[in-house]
Amino acid sequence: MPKSQSGYVFYDDQRKAWTARLTYTDEAGRRRNIKRQVENKTAGNALIKKLQREMEDHGASVMEGDKLTFGQVAEQYEKEKLIEPVYKGESKVAGLRSHVSQKRRLNTLVQHFSRKRIKSITHADIASFKMKRLAAPNKRDKGKELAVATVNRELQLLRAVLNYAKQQGWIIRNPFEFGAPLISTASETQRDRILTREEEERLLEACTGKRSHLLPLLITALDTAMRKGELLQLRWSDLDLAEGLIMVRATTTKTMTARTIGMTQRVKSELQKLWHNSMQDADNLVFGITDNFKRSFTSVCQLACVNGFRFHDTRHTAATRMIQAGMPPMQVMKITGHTQ
Repeated sequence: MPKSQSGYVFYDDQRKAWTARLTYTDEAGRRRNIKRQVENKTAGNALIKKLQREMEDHGASVMEGDKLTFGQVAEQYEKEKLIEPVYKGESKVAGLRSHVSQKRRLNTLVQHFSRKRIKSITHADIASFKMKRLAAPNKRDKGKELAVATVNRELQLLRAVLNYAKQQGWIIRNPFEFGAPLISTASETQRDRILTREEEERLLEACTGKRSHLLPLLITALDTAMRKGELLQLRWSDLDLAEGLIMVRATTTKTMTARTIGMTQRVKSELQKLWHNSMQDADNLVFGITDNFKRSFTSVCQLACVNGFRFHDTRHTAATRMIQAGMPPMQVMKITGHTQ
């Protein structure tokens, strides 16, 4: 709470306008002034009383929100929150694994809200941003607009930034807290692309020559439902080839929960071949891929005439096949690492 505060209203001859001025001492002992133009003396006195109530209820930090722009808050949020993950043992204690993609989304938000005062952002402003983004062109898929899921991820980050501003005392309420819901995951298009057995056969046959490194990766993905990130971070020390088990480390999973997956015979066979042809160092990556393999995967799909198939669809395919084989849904969840 500010140590002292006083205010008065005066007529500014230079600006030819009434001005309300509030002077207070913040928690750090610094003298602060707030000036705002008002219609008349009565409106100025009412504003001063309102500001005094806000400081009494929420502290002097709420006054900083009058000066801070979204761009300034976003910069502070990025420095504190959007950093590389920090682990202690198998637990993540700080940072985000998705910090790179989140920074890209934050740039989009800054481009739109940069100069707007953080305290003046309204529910209507966010709704306007949402409609603008939904009508924006998709740079990856020319001729189409941005997907609802893409815009939802941006809105979720915006909500997080505004919650951060609220925690710092710069705003009293987050605009997301009232009015019609701004984020609707039910409106997102759910992918249900499942690879047929015939398509799988053609896909694996296309993994030859300079694309042969994709063969064991695809087989493992199709039989275990592991996520791409989990596969690429898999080390030989995570495997028990004798027992046919894969130990997925918590630090590589989306949900930060470790799990163990049994190998099918063909997965075990492929991994044994890889181990035999590797340097046989337990700390090395199983698949030896350190960058994105999107281009080679796209080429394999084109050669196999498999259309509309993304690598993440291997996970959908694996889970569907487990269910179709009669495996109980709860067991499938344990294997795939799904939370629902």
